[in-house]
Amino acid sequence: MTDTASAYNHWEVQPRSIRLSAGEFQQRVPLSLRGDVDAPVFVSSNPEVAEIGPDGVIRCGWTIGNAVLMVWRSSVRDSLRHVLVEVRDPSWFADHPDFASGASVFLSGTVVNALNTSGVGNALIEFRRSETGPAAYQAFANAYGGFELSVPEGFYYVEVTAPGYIAWHGWVNADPNTSGDIQIVLSPELDGQVARIVLQWGLNPRDLDSHLTGPTPSGSRFHVFYSHTIENEAAELDVDDTSSYGPETITIHRLIPGVYRYAVHDYTNRNANPSTGLAQSGASVKVFMSDGREQTFTVPNAPGTVWTVFEIDGATGTVTAVNAMSYQSQPANVGM
Repeated sequence: MTDTASAYNHWEVQPRSIRLSAGEFQQRVPLSLRGDVDAPVFVSSNPEVAEIGPDGVIRCGWTIGNAVLMVWRSSVRDSLRHVLVEVRDPSWFADHPDFASGASVFLSGTVVNALNTSGVGNALIEFRRSETGPAAYQAFANAYGGFELSVPEGFYYVEVTAPGYIAWHGWVNADPNTSGDIQIVLSPELDGQVARIVLQWGLNPRDLDSHLTGPTPSGSRFHVFYSHTIENEAAELDVDDTSSYGPETITIHRLIPGVYRYAVHDYTNRNANPSTGLAQSGASVKVFMSDGREQTFTVPNAPGTVWTVFEIDGATGTVTAVNAMSYQSQPANVGM
């Protein structure tokens, strides 16, 4: 495609090419026409990507793609110029050498099985600049689940996949001022089970405990935690961690009508009041349902030794966030 050669050579349009990042909001770019111009006409080859009105203002930025804008000098369309518009995913700018910035950060970590903490070999770890963007960096875990890679500093949306496991998603901050291994916990795919709950946290407190209470066919309530790890045909504590980070994992095998309640207990600080150890633990909980639903909960910034995270309606399977903090020194009373 070339611009028209004509007697009208003493006019110009600027800019002749535009490249910008897609976003949630419309962006406006005015064209500048100079020289022998009389009642110009504007047409876009792809209005979904870039619109242009009679005022010569380009409206774009919400749809990824390319468009060519045709600008005629006058209403009789006797001389033509072209403007190229490219709307890119934000990750393109983040990863392009011309836009690279920030220090390189070395990251290492381990991908483990939520049911037994063994390493998940050959898991694929992909780092993205946005939730929907393409993978900017990737690595494969070794046979023991370990992985290493270097990326420019910044926030990344990370996806980790492995055959037979539910994909893991989450944000990771690659910061040169912090260090430490990343632990990714993959849940095996649910095969006949109703749900799986995975708790992770930081170095302190050393011991956080998972508690699940729920209805029994006899009308009482069961309580699965470290001193009662299996409730017949209902649920079980797969992993109990007492030395920081987790995971602690509970699998629910069936639901019956009634309320199922999941809570996290700060066992380390159970006798302290006030206490902010749990609030400062960085604890997060992921719940995976058999129908593909997935929810992530983050501990509230509030004092307490018990974090009541969510409830499940046994009749409908509906998960309802609670996110309430309270105090309880007796583990047997948590969630009851």
